[in-house]
Amino acid sequence: MKKSNVAELLKQKHNDQRTYCESFPSDNYESIQIEVKLASPLLTGIGESHPNEVSMVFDHNLGIPYIPASGVKGIVRFAHTVSLIPEAISMGKVDEKGRFDDEDEWTFVLNMFGAQKTKGDVIFLDAYPTSVPQLHLDIMNPHYGPYYSDGLPPADHHNPTPIKFLTVAPETTFIFRAVAKKENGLLQKVKEALLRALSEEGVGAKTAVGYGRFVIDETIQKGANNNAAKVEPSPFEKCCTPFKTIKPTDAGKIGPLIDTALKILTSEEDKKAFAKYVREFMGKDFKKSKAREKLKSYLF
Repeated sequence: MKKSNVAELLKQKHNDQRTYCESFPSDNYESIQIEVKLASPLLTGIGESHPNEVSMVFDHNLGIPYIPASGVKGIVRFAHTVSLIPEAISMGKVDEKGRFDDEDEWTFVLNMFGAQKTKGDVIFLDAYPTSVPQLHLDIMNPHYGPYYSDGLPPADHHNPTPIKFLTVAPETTFIFRAVAKKENGLLQKVKEALLRALSEEGVGAKTAVGYGRFVIDETIQKGANNNAAKVEPSPFEKCCTPFKTIKPTDAGKIGPLIDTALKILTSEEDKKAFAKYVREFMGKDFKKSKAREKLKSYLF
């Protein structure tokens, strides 16, 4: 297939994804589109079987590298969970082994990503480059094979074993898309986690050595989101944010925040979600608190 034909099909793929996002009812859903540029080589699908030992994921119709939606969802969940650590510590949710339950209600992980028996309220799409990308040849060169395979001491006389593999070249621009329900500030949470994952955590394989990092070009962003919904913190998000600066025992501050939230939030669903958030935030102090009295009608 000619490169020009692939470029046309790739353009159609982006149009199809955009149309899919717009097909959701705007009263209940909103979409996000983030356009970012690779700052380092990208390697995806390294675990797949391949005749050249190190694989790469290619779209089976277009024949170009892409990032599957399952991978996008995974890195967003990881970045979101990492961002919860300071809040989990402040809420006393971290156990003696440094762990916390990332599927508690206050984390919104189940709302965003679902679980084995539930589905989330966010749909992640495959991420494609904006144009047919350049592929670069890279190399790994293990020097001490017998040390790793046979347990022998590393030595200079061991022969190196060059392993060549393909990567997507830096400066390649990708578009990431997602659709979320208009509740609990889900889209804002997804956007923050996705931007953090792309710029700080990395995508694909070998991220520990710098692969798969993206840069967020604000100029590109402004041009890319002409048709995408503007992401603003939802009323629910605004009501929850002040709790990040106080302690669960600050009853004098929690009461006024609850009163304000109940005036701002208009839907019963948001009020119930806010009540659950406060209950999780306060933990054991919630049971006998005035906050419980204020919110009990939305919990029981």
